[in-house]
Amino acid sequence: MSVATTSAVPPDPTGATTPVEFAGRLRSLMDTRRRSLDSVARRSRDAGTPISRATVHNLITAGGTPRQETLLGFLRGCGVPPREQIRWLIAFHKVYPEGRRGVRPRGGPDRHRP
Repeated sequence: MSVATTSAVPPDPTGATTPVEFAGRLRSLMDTRRRSLDSVARRSRDAGTPISRATVHNLITAGGTPRQETLLGFLRGCGVPPREQIRWLIAFHKVYPEGRRGVRPRGGPDRHRP
């Protein structure tokens, strides 16, 4: 007879060093909180930081570079208290040091000069 493997201890984002590892921890958080893609999207909307079901999927599969606001929507959709959100934001900034600030080549000019 098997027992469900859902942990009572919330996932810890601090060890994530790659987008795939971070996404895996987000998925573990969602599973631990027993949330579906739809419920995270709905609860994020109810919390005032709406994200779509597709965005939730992208977060848990490392599908692109998320914005900080998107992560906050996910965390709120999972019911993570503000005090715990800080750990996730710190880990987010380590994994995505540039965040999603646009695409500009490093060392290149900010704009075209005549």
